Amino acid sequence: MEQKKPTRAIAFWQTFINSMTSKDLYSKFELLEANLRQNQYLLNAIRGMSNRHNEISDLQSRPLLLDDVHQIHNAVNAIKIKLREIILEIKKHSPKRIFAENHAVIQAIAMVESAFDSQTTKRFELLRKEVEGFGEAYERFISNQQLGEVAHLLSVAQRVDAAVSSSIEFASITLRNLCPEVQPVGTPEERLEIYLSTKSDFLIFLEKTSALEQIYEEFCHLFDISSKQEPLKIVKIESGSLWVWLNGNPKAVAAVKSVIEKAAHYFYRNYTDEGKLSAIPKKVETIESVLHLSDELKKRDIPTDQLDEHLKKASNAIGNNLEKLLVGEEQIELNGEVIALTPAGQQKLIASKRVKMIEETSSE
Repeated sequence: MEQKKPTRAIAFWQTFINSMTSKDLYSKFELLEANLRQNQYLLNAIRGMSNRHNEISDLQSRPLLLDDVHQIHNAVNAIKIKLREIILEIKKHSPKRIFAENHAVIQAIAMVESAFDSQTTKRFELLRKEVEGFGEAYERFISNQQLGEVAHLLSVAQRVDAAVSSSIEFASITLRNLCPEVQPVGTPEERLEIYLSTKSDFLIFLEKTSALEQIYEEFCHLFDISSKQEPLKIVKIESGSLWVWLNGNPKAVAAVKSVIEKAAHYFYRNYTDEGKLSAIPKKVETIESVLHLSDELKKRDIPTDQLDEHLKKASNAIGNNLEKLLVGEEQIELNGEVIALTPAGQQKLIASKRVKMIEETSSE
């Protein structure tokens, strides 16, 4: 039986899957979409110029329908009057903000365009060139505010407006396809994203997810919150790596994030010469000095004058499960922030920052 060739869409995703994990792709598209959306001053200016281009195009089409020379002359004058109005309108924009945000968008595109397959890279390369072209056209307009320059600027703005809009839509669709199970909602305080890139076998994976769930449930008990109403939900499992979203009560989520950060820094500070993570101390008082659980309770107006048996058990349980979650990892990513657990993880983090700096410098 002849095997069917994959469709373009399937081939597109197969290329992505073969080259990097969905987590990598999700992070890149999420960053790109955010960078495109956040430069609203520039995008609003471009959208306004694009709309003005449509007005000019309508005026330019009228002379073609006229036979009378006098009417044609009046139509051309109307175009010139409209262009002069637009010049005054564009001059109200802040050139400093236009150039700054234009440069930021170019950098954002340049940082991700080489990470994809050739077809997608070409798409983003064209987008970057269009944005660069707008910056050049705007600079010429600032230097020489003539009718021809503003007409050219409006034409470029219309192309950029269409290209940016389609790219934002493309990024949004890609994000939904990469991660249809959970679309993050609410504020960062209401959710926690954890990514452990080390490839683990099935049993270790189960142990880590169970440890994370236990940490969350312990805090729910301490805060008198129902963990059943805010369950832990797994978003992606790929090649043994762990990528989870924890959507829950802001109090419990913030506490979970806090103790994971503290444990990660503790492991890094106490990494042994034998190349192993140091165990979190078992005594409640020592656990308190590492994780500061009483502070987490005080922040939420829960009295801690005396450590009762519940808190003692919770302290031990949280400490043990933090070890299970982080053992065998060189670094952990929490809501996009990478924290090193070992010297090797720190070296990787430094190397990645150097690469980013080089990419940013080369794109300038």
